[in-house]
Order: sequence, then C-alpha cells, then structure tokens
Amino acid sequence: MDFTLTDEQSAVRDLAAQILSERSTPERVREVESDPDGDWFDRALWNELAKADLLGLCLPEADGGGGFGMFELALILEQVGRNVAPVPLYATLALGALPLAHFGTEAQRAAWLPGVVSGDVVLTAALSEGGNGLPPAVPSTTATGEGDGWIISGTKVLVPSAHLSQRVLVPARTGEGSSTVFLVDPSSSGVSAERNTSVNLEPLTTLTFDGVAVGPDDVLGAVDGGAEVVDWITERGTAALCATQAGVCEAALRITATYTSERRQFGSPIATFQAVAHRAADAYIDTEAIRLTAHQAAWRLDAGLPAGEALAIAKFWAGDGAHRVTHAAQHLHGGIGVDLDYPVHRTFRWARHIELSLGGATTHLLRLGNLLAS
Repeated sequence: MDFTLTDEQSAVRDLAAQILSERSTPERVREVESDPDGDWFDRALWNELAKADLLGLCLPEADGGGGFGMFELALILEQVGRNVAPVPLYATLALGALPLAHFGTEAQRAAWLPGVVSGDVVLTAALSEGGNGLPPAVPSTTATGEGDGWIISGTKVLVPSAHLSQRVLVPARTGEGSSTVFLVDPSSSGVSAERNTSVNLEPLTTLTFDGVAVGPDDVLGAVDGGAEVVDWITERGTAALCATQAGVCEAALRITATYTSERRQFGSPIATFQAVAHRAADAYIDTEAIRLTAHQAAWRLDAGLPAGEALAIAKFWAGDGAHRVTHAAQHLHGGIGVDLDYPVHRTFRWARHIELSLGGATTHLLRLGNLLAS
C-alpha cells in the first residue's frame, strides 16, 4: 500500500487531533478519572466530536454518515490514543455502529445510527467469554427459540462501555455448531451487570443473561449466521485497537522526548547520553512499526482484501512493541514516571489494556503461525 495520506485523510486526522488535544488535556483526563460517578466518559468531548461530524464520518452516507471507512476511523482512533481520551469511540463505532451499518436491516440502521452520528447513542459488543480474550468459535451463551423470538442465557465478560450503551451486540449459540448475533437492551429484564475496572481505569462489565427475551427484529444478520458477523466485528475491533495503540505509544514517546531533553545530569540533558538516545531510538522504531502495521491492516479491510495475516501482525506489534515502548518511557523518566500527577503513567496503563484486549501478542502470534501453515 501507499502510506501517504490523501488530503481528505490528512484533514480528518488533523481535525481529530485539534479537538482531542484541546479538550482531552491531562488536567481534564484527571478530572474525568476522579468523577465520583465512575463513568469514565468525557461527555463534553463526546459532544464536540459529534458536532464536528467525526462520530458519523465512517458510516454510510445513506445512514447520515460521511461515507469514509475503517482507515479513516483508524486515524481518528490514533488521536484518541495519543490523548488517552476517555470516550467510547472504539466500542461504539468499531464494535457497534460499523457492524450495524454492514449487517443491519433498514429499520435497525434507522433506529440506531442517526443517534450514533449525533452523539446520543453508545453501542458495544459482548464478544468474550474468557479464555484468550478472542470470541469463541461457538459461544457457550445460548439463545433458545420461543415463539417467533429467542430466550438468551449465559455470561459475557470484559464488555467495554456496557454501562453507557443503549444496545449490546450479543453472539449466542442457536444450533449445534452455529450462532446468531442479537441486539440486546442492557436494561432488559434478566440482564445483570457487574462492573470491573481495567488497568487504565476503564469500566469493563460482566453481563449475565438469565432468560432474556429478544424478538425477530433484534437479530443482526442472518439466523445461524453469527460466525460471519463475529469475525467481521473482531477484524474491525482488532484493527481499531492497533490504531489506538499507535497513538498511545506516540504520546509516550513525545512525553519522554520532552522530559529527556529538559532533564539535566552532569551539566547535560540526559537525551545526549548514548544509552538514553539508543533506548529512545528503539522506542521510535517500535512506535512506527505499530503505526504502519495498523495502517496496513485497516487499509486491507477497506480494500476488501484478506486481512487475517496483517491483523495478526499488527496486533502482535501492538502488544509486544508497545510493551517495549511504554517500559522505555517509564524507565527513562526515573522516579517521576510513577507519579500519578504526571501524564506518562496513563500511556503505560492504556498500553497494557490494549495489549490484552481481543487477545494478547502470543495469541495473535499463534494465529499468524496457523495462517502461514495453512
């Protein structure tokens, strides 16, 4: 692929960068994190993103969106990561709105996508049931037919933004080896939520479904066609996480470059010391590898090309490479790196969270090996 951005893509990136850097300052992020409600949601920033049409940018024009694709969403998510902004962009767009736009009926799209564009609707998907973090081939959560609808029972874990969402995409087993994805209202009778907190302070919810009734209009895609929908969501979700990680690592690198240029020992900035310079240079190479592999994966998805290998490579870099980058950032800061009033610790926390979401580096390296072997 040609890694040069078009004028439109550069404009999208620059607009997202402007809004997020102005609105998601370290002081503002600290304020949101200390909110007693614990929602981990900067609603004012979310509204600004909606006013700038960034929430609908990657949705089809027929649904009120801008008609752009996964690559442009990746550019926006890079800026979310770069500013460690507490907004549910990944969950709402990559896990919810894009699948709805692709697989949803006209009625489903009309019911939810305009609200996403305006910032009034948050969506997510409940994919994980434990294990390595990736969705199981056939979920243990079940949907049993009753009349013209279904009754869902089971448990989903590590659901992002579930506490904010109006609808959750829930895969459930509907046959011996098949599944179906349903749009579930998390406030429905029979749904219970246990909120947990990730290392970056983001709430991740365990959702338990105890006889939750859904109707035929709640099916996303085809009945027993859940595997296709889940694979499609997982690919976009993985690409979105990798793009976010590129921004997180860039933030860690920039903070570290500023600090090492200003911190002096023996009368010289520590950035001039060979060991420090080499460590920072290695972190820069890792950060660029994370960014380029993420861009490659997102571009292949938009181009309709096979993206399994590219996604596995990108997620491996987003785990293994980011681990090195953020450790280097912490180490080069010395003691101030663990000061919670100083912003670099957030990049470390975010990197760990993203590294383990939808499977860690080892999981995706094994996936890559299987793809190459086959």
